[in-house]
Amino acid sequence: MGKDNYKGSVNDYDSFIVFLDTLAVIISEMFGKNCEVVISDIDNPEKSILSIYNGEVTGRKVGDPLSTRSEELIERSKGGYNINYKKANKRIKKEIKSSTIVVKAFGRNLSFCINYDCDDLCSIQSTLKKFLSMQDDVYDEFDIYDNGQIVEQKFEIEVEKMNKSIVSMNKADRLTLIRNLKNSGVFKIQKSVPYIAEKLGVSRYTIYNYLNEIQNEKKLESEE
Repeated sequence: MGKDNYKGSVNDYDSFIVFLDTLAVIISEMFGKNCEVVISDIDNPEKSILSIYNGEVTGRKVGDPLSTRSEELIERSKGGYNINYKKANKRIKKEIKSSTIVVKAFGRNLSFCINYDCDDLCSIQSTLKKFLSMQDDVYDEFDIYDNGQIVEQKFEIEVEKMNKSIVSMNKADRLTLIRNLKNSGVFKIQKSVPYIAEKLGVSRYTIYNYLNEIQNEKKLESEE
């Protein structure tokens, strides 16, 4: 048939088929060779396909039978349509995404089906998934030229890991926080002690006491 036969109006069965055929051509050309569009006469299941575009997706042609029983096709399309379902066919080993409209027009039951071959897209998705996969370990990188920002960022990261607000922390929590900050290398940065003391609401002297306590713990562990 083809889109050149469409005259812009539908008055009877034949002109309705021309309209559907024109719609099928437009969709198939817009979405390319992976997009198959099929118009079928459900009332004639043995020679159902009236027109088909990009039929290589499912390997069918005009005059072929329905691939699904007519009763089942109508049942699946309750309300007149079935959108974005996976087309299962043992003969066709492809990932096919389908949408079907069923309509009764001029005394005939017809279906308009779009089948999209997603194999290429699934391959891209799989490649992207592999490329974007990462280990669970997280390595924090900072601008080495901004010491103040490094201390601030590392402090915020370690506090977040504690899963506690600063005001709710007891001495054991603060010791854990200082231990983690020490292990991250924060105290090698100039003026880190006054910043952390201010954020925790304690004196610098307290921070130095915490660091001494942590150091003594290490000595005891090494002696044991």
